[in-house]
Amino acid sequence: MTEDLEQIAMENKVVVRDLMKVYKRGIKEVIALRGMDFEVKKGEFLSIVGPSGSGKSTLLKMIGALDKPTAGQILFDGHSLTLLDDKRSMMYRRQKVGFVWQTGNLVPGLNALKNVKLPMRLAGAPKGASDERARMLLTTFEMQHRMNHKPHQMSGGENQRVAICVALANAPELLLADEVTGELDTETTEMVMNALRISNREFDTTIVNVTHNPRVSSYADRILHIRDGLIEGQRHTLYGDITEIDAKGRMVIPETVRRLANIGRRVVLKVTSEGLLVSPLNTDELPNDISEI
Repeated sequence: MTEDLEQIAMENKVVVRDLMKVYKRGIKEVIALRGMDFEVKKGEFLSIVGPSGSGKSTLLKMIGALDKPTAGQILFDGHSLTLLDDKRSMMYRRQKVGFVWQTGNLVPGLNALKNVKLPMRLAGAPKGASDERARMLLTTFEMQHRMNHKPHQMSGGENQRVAICVALANAPELLLADEVTGELDTETTEMVMNALRISNREFDTTIVNVTHNPRVSSYADRILHIRDGLIEGQRHTLYGDITEIDAKGRMVIPETVRRLANIGRRVVLKVTSEGLLVSPLNTDELPNDISEI
């Protein structure tokens, strides 16, 4: 049964399908993404959690049109990002997307107000309108007292809140955040994540936040776990261990569950009255004339 991708694209802000990314490292190939599928609804706050090297930053760069996949596609409002040329990719980033990185978000020589005004001025916004919006954003995130301070005069958490204002300057529809609290303490992390929640709720901004920190991910409406370039399961308070099934029917069993169930590379699937039973394949019980299952 094939899915209606056009209908799915109408119901979601971002649709990722069969996304693959392979990097060349000399004569070796490194597979960062292995055919990933998921969707993000308009106005949703999604967190993607995974360890270092799991592919989450690579994924974010491709959603932001900073990099292109080896295969697969990304749809934004039904339009394919993978088909954009360099000029249209730049316009997409300038008009539709805001970025917040772990560090390096602000221009060191400019104060907070001028940092927030900068992307609007680059986009051709009138001076008066950009000044008014910059002041509104800084006040919304309780940074009005730091408008004339430069990055080195502010704390890490203050810099990140200003960075969120910069990302929201041109009223993007999508905000991409990459380990934005990686260098912050617990109290400051809470302030920054609350700021992201404000941008999501008050400005109706769709947010995709990638992090290795489960505490940070809990601020989102929904959490996906990524490991080795694929979406894997998560722990649900009511149902226990659950996992995602992608558009092609592929299911990634969480590593902890695999260890507990002694599941290797192959499993046996049985439909029972209670649902689907997944059990380890015992090769000792296979008939002698069967070499592949």
